[in-house]
Amino acid sequence: MLVPILQETQNIHFIYPFQTTSTAGLTAEESVVVEVNTLTFAPKHLNIHSDTNTRFLFTNSSNLPHLMVMALDINEVLADQPFIDAYLEHGSEDVTVPGGHSHGSSSSTADDASPMVKLIDEHPAVFLKPGDTKEILVRFSDTQPVQLACVLDEHHAQGMAGSIRPHSKSSAAQNSL
Repeated sequence: MLVPILQETQNIHFIYPFQTTSTAGLTAEESVVVEVNTLTFAPKHLNIHSDTNTRFLFTNSSNLPHLMVMALDINEVLADQPFIDAYLEHGSEDVTVPGGHSHGSSSSTADDASPMVKLIDEHPAVFLKPGDTKEILVRFSDTQPVQLACVLDEHHAQGMAGSIRPHSKSSAAQNSL
């Protein structure tokens, strides 16, 4: 595990371009720290390599709960009230909603039946109570832009929305020449 993870002086994200190990024991090629505050989070816009496992570490420094979700279309998640309700009810457990989607959490272990690395079509999410720090391991399989937002209590409409732009490693290398 990579330590230290957070610096409290600024809301800056860190992308570690080397392998780190999540608490579940899986390897991530990159790690990103997301600091969640009252009706905002930082960083709001991320560039991530596609086809790599990326560890997202979310820390909630606010006094409000937040449900941070990644999706191609956040409106699809906002319309899925059973998903939101199940996450609020179960919080740290795996959540399965109608349609067979499985939504895991950072507390998964290698013995869990659900996949450890979440794909975007599974709507990777973490429910954060005030003071919580949780992680999720995500794999971006293509370069399609992804939305990151809090789907609780209209927080997304009040500034808790951002984007993740996956890009291939080869295009990043060509752009730096």
